[in-house]
Amino acid sequence: MITDKKFYQDYPIILGLAGKAATGKTSVAEYIVPKAQINKPIVENILWDHIFFALPLYELASAKKNTLGQRQKDRQLFAIHEVVYDIFGKSALGSVPSYEQFHELVKDIYNLPIEPEGTKPRSFLQKAGDLCRTYDEQCFAKWGVIKASKIFREHTHTDEYLDNSTPMCVIISDVRFENEAAMIAKQPNGIVICYEASDDVRSQRMMKRDGQLMTSEQMNHKSELQIELVKQYSSAIINTDNMSIQEQAKQTLKLVQSFTDVYA
Repeated sequence: MITDKKFYQDYPIILGLAGKAATGKTSVAEYIVPKAQINKPIVENILWDHIFFALPLYELASAKKNTLGQRQKDRQLFAIHEVVYDIFGKSALGSVPSYEQFHELVKDIYNLPIEPEGTKPRSFLQKAGDLCRTYDEQCFAKWGVIKASKIFREHTHTDEYLDNSTPMCVIISDVRFENEAAMIAKQPNGIVICYEASDDVRSQRMMKRDGQLMTSEQMNHKSELQIELVKQYSSAIINTDNMSIQEQAKQTLKLVQSFTDVYA
């Protein structure tokens, strides 16, 4: 349980929200950290921010769809190159593949088909992620922790952080792989909360949110199949079948607040 953990003031709280599609992960994160909010919210005496492991993948999708104009292919390849370089740590000391492998990876992502405008590019995201993990299974797990730590360091040098006395929590709202959950759980203030919902409830939510259900291929992607492995790293499991997003968020806030009361 979360109350069995100790809170270290010199590190960010990294809160991983886990669960299958349509269990409320992103909705809860955006309830706590509303989109387009300039100043980060302080809720329950904690400063909050929100990222997600798939953020670089959405940037790749944007490069595919929105890089237009003259020399479109060259500009798309360059944009994809920059995002992939970021995924692998922007350093030869990290896990960047060899030059030949890196070039091949960029080309393979460029050649992936992508869903039409107005449709969530779920298949593209899954396949682009799989291509990156071929070279380093941990690349997104590492990226998320590095990003969360960087956000924490930036805030510790601003007045917004309230003289360093206010705990900071960075939500990572799309934990779907065992190695992602393990990476978060081993951080000094790492917490994983897993959300559950019945298949019927999740289907209703997907239809309301996306106007369609996942395909059989999408449902059987490993990002949807590792949740039982993820659960072993969870500090709490919340069934969301009969919860509103507000109720789900409040329960999550309560759990994190209880953790910050236990100092190392």
